[in-house]
Amino acid sequence: MNHESNMNTNMKKRTIRKEKKSTSSMVFLYSMIVNICGGLFLSYWLYKYHPTNSNLWMVPLGLIFFITPAFLSLSILISDLCDDDDDDDDDDVNLDQIRIIL
Repeated sequence: MNHESNMNTNMKKRTIRKEKKSTSSMVFLYSMIVNICGGLFLSYWLYKYHPTNSNLWMVPLGLIFFITPAFLSLSILISDLCDDDDDDDDDDVNLDQIRIIL
């Protein structure tokens, strides 16, 4: 009986880890898409408006879209690398709370 409960607990932990990894990989993918769009936005301003120094509002907006997702991706990557897989304190993690935060 005890062996079956250990198997169920291990299966639940594996499922939670897979869902956490898939969630973090989706955030990483979305942030890279926004990062690329920010770079394209800055490139368009550089090509079209930089010689006349017009539409300067595009520069800070492009920088926000270009730099912020990079920091987000880096922080998620570092937190995934530093996550301890043998940690038993995360047994009561509610995945709905994780989805609400993201």
